[in-house]
Amino acid sequence: MLAQEERIDVPTEESEKEYILKTFQWETSRPTVTDFDWVQLVSGEWLKGEIKGFFKESLEFDSDKLDLLSLDWEDVKYVESHIPGSVNIEGHGTVFGFFVVDGNKVTVTNGDDVKEFQRSQLVSFISGGEQELDFWSAKITFSLVVRSGNTDQVDYNAKVNLERLTSFSRFITDYIGNISNTQDVETTNNHRVTLSHDLFKSRHFFLRPLFAEYFADRFSNIDSRVTVGTGFGYTIIDTSRTNWDVAGGPAYQETRFVSVLPGENEKESTLALVISTDYDTELTKNLDFLFNYSTTWGDEASGGYTHHLVTTFESEIIGSLDLDVSLIWDHISNPTLAEDGTVPFEDDYRLTVGIGYDY
Repeated sequence: MLAQEERIDVPTEESEKEYILKTFQWETSRPTVTDFDWVQLVSGEWLKGEIKGFFKESLEFDSDKLDLLSLDWEDVKYVESHIPGSVNIEGHGTVFGFFVVDGNKVTVTNGDDVKEFQRSQLVSFISGGEQELDFWSAKITFSLVVRSGNTDQVDYNAKVNLERLTSFSRFITDYIGNISNTQDVETTNNHRVTLSHDLFKSRHFFLRPLFAEYFADRFSNIDSRVTVGTGFGYTIIDTSRTNWDVAGGPAYQETRFVSVLPGENEKESTLALVISTDYDTELTKNLDFLFNYSTTWGDEASGGYTHHLVTTFESEIIGSLDLDVSLIWDHISNPTLAEDGTVPFEDDYRLTVGIGYDY
């Protein structure tokens, strides 16, 4: 008599599902939030670290092992903070507390007060903020060109960007300076400082209660030009790869000239209209393109129509170091004649190549 054959269980579809759920339970179970913030990607992977903030469809997350990460918001499934923060919700303003983003729902808890919102209403958030430095970021770019031989020439260019970002406001200040010497004779010396302060009212609309600019270029016969104004702005594109803002408003401008023809005013002031646009996009993982343009309409005595344009390609070298290539174009439609009758050029172009450091 034949021995009874050993029975072999053939897995069913239901048992396979149960096995998969048990095996990959780490993807759906949620870690206990104690000393760290947690982020889960749509792939099911978990990241442990510190949330720096969310703005413009990008989540800044600091991991001990992976360093500072910029995560596309569309790739993030779940976020939970272990310390309270400020959350800007469209139509509700800023709410404060421990926050959880789970799928399409945002929950903010402050003691017994629990508020729920839709993920589509989320404008921005920032975790912690107990120290002022938590709100700030900076980038410094410097280039130096030295020529020696038939022509001795030294060119300096510096760019500095400072930004303070909270869940409901943004403050930005930029500096661009250029100095050139040829045969020990100065041929370029100009400096520009701009600043703006924005208050987010929705995902796309923001108020700009203050914007200002200081500009000096003695080779354009401008000893100083100060512009101060107020206005508002709108975000046209806001995705994980591309951002495009436009803003503008009325302003007051005062210009002092290095020298003028006899009988002309050394100082002119005017009401002006300022319009600006800022566009940046991620071309590849390591290459970004930035386009910044501002234009001012004033009276003819103050220079008439002027504009300032900066286009930049930023290529990551390693870590926080970038290689920046920028084209800068300044234009003034009605330059003021100097005392000796010299007419400054209407256009000034510069191509700079420098090393930038992000903080």
